[in-house]
Amino acid sequence: MYTVGNSKQVDEQVAALPAEALAAFHEVTVFLQVAPWNGNPFIRERPDAPMRTQTFGDGGSGMVTYLIVEYRRLVEIIQVAWYG
Repeated sequence: MYTVGNSKQVDEQVAALPAEALAAFHEVTVFLQVAPWNGNPFIRERPDAPMRTQTFGDGGSGMVTYLIVEYRRLVEIIQVAWYG
């Protein structure tokens, strides 16, 4: 299992999510604890890079960008965006 961390800025982004997005965001954080490497590479040309993205919500209305720090078993959320 991985530990999921985030910054104050990310806390503010999560607080700004609409109510209908919160359950889906919680699901994506569970995903990040278990299988963060299954997310999409942030840069397609570097599929093994530790910077990844994962969509969440109905139709992929939200996206989490994160960095995997493997030696610490840590996933650091960098940004949360909601497009819905």
